[in-house]
Amino acid sequence: MFPKKLLLLLLLCTISVVHAQYGRTYQEIGIMGGPVFFQGDFGERGTFENTTKNVGFSGSLVYFLSLNVNRSSFAENFKVRFDVSGMAVNLQHYGPTTDSNTNTGKQLRAMRSDVKIGSVGVQLEFYPWKTDDYSDATWSPYVAVGTQINNYSAKAYSFEGPINNQNVVPEKYVTGFRNSSGTAFSATGSVGIRYKLTDYNYLVLEGQMKYYFSDWIEGMNPDRNTYKENKNNDYSGMLNIGYVYYFN
Repeated sequence: MFPKKLLLLLLLCTISVVHAQYGRTYQEIGIMGGPVFFQGDFGERGTFENTTKNVGFSGSLVYFLSLNVNRSSFAENFKVRFDVSGMAVNLQHYGPTTDSNTNTGKQLRAMRSDVKIGSVGVQLEFYPWKTDDYSDATWSPYVAVGTQINNYSAKAYSFEGPINNQNVVPEKYVTGFRNSSGTAFSATGSVGIRYKLTDYNYLVLEGQMKYYFSDWIEGMNPDRNTYKENKNNDYSGMLNIGYVYYFN
């Protein structure tokens, strides 16, 4: 965890030094939001219904910084993005086992988790044909990578009763299913495109994947040594639509 914090600090310091060196930057602010598809230990992996129904909503405030240079430079292809975001989703089980007319199916159908996540992060955007600061193009595609620090809270419960009882939840969840909260880092990857409305106004469409360095985000984490199917940390996919305003 410490190296990741150090990496983020170094990136912020680098941006500050560059800003001081050139003294001029392009700056933008915007809002983004859309559905978030959360994938964890709820539902059977690879099940279409599980992927499409465990859906919540995310929203973020974003700030963009790029260099104002008077000569050809790699900086013309990059923007640095800082964002503060929030996400909320209610999770439940889907899949053939959940739909079965068995005691396990009944227990799975009764399980829920209300997940809320607040995140702060930084992302480096790369524009293959230069950023819209230097291009007159109407459409400006980009790819991006970044990192976030996430404060999460999961309220796990069952309509059948206390979740630490094997008569209420399947045995694998008795010790691997709980209310939890904490902090976790995540890695992000995005693909998006900007559409220029005017010189100062833009629309953005973006798909983003986020991989959490924790398996407790949604309050569920069965023992991996016993239950081999629990082999991945939690992750999510987001489809964001946004508006960006260029203010200098």
